[in-house]
Amino acid sequence: MTAVAEYAAPALVDRVQTVFTAEVVETRGLLARIAVLLNPYDVRELSLCLDRGELRIVVEGNGFDVGRVAARLDKIVGVLDVTYS
Repeated sequence: MTAVAEYAAPALVDRVQTVFTAEVVETRGLLARIAVLLNPYDVRELSLCLDRGELRIVVEGNGFDVGRVAARLDKIVGVLDVTYS
């Protein structure tokens, strides 16, 4: 007699993600400043497109003030017009 163990993967939970985008005009040291600024948040993606001059940040979770994060990003030299969705 052979016993077969079955494993049921846990159901995927929908996780809330907020995507921030911003126009950037200066890139030297930009990602390092942003990484320090976003340290307490669950950042899942941080990308910079030099061709479009666009920064994209994906933060997972809810319960944080998205307006406050956008305001922090807006204060970084070289970051312009921060939006989120």
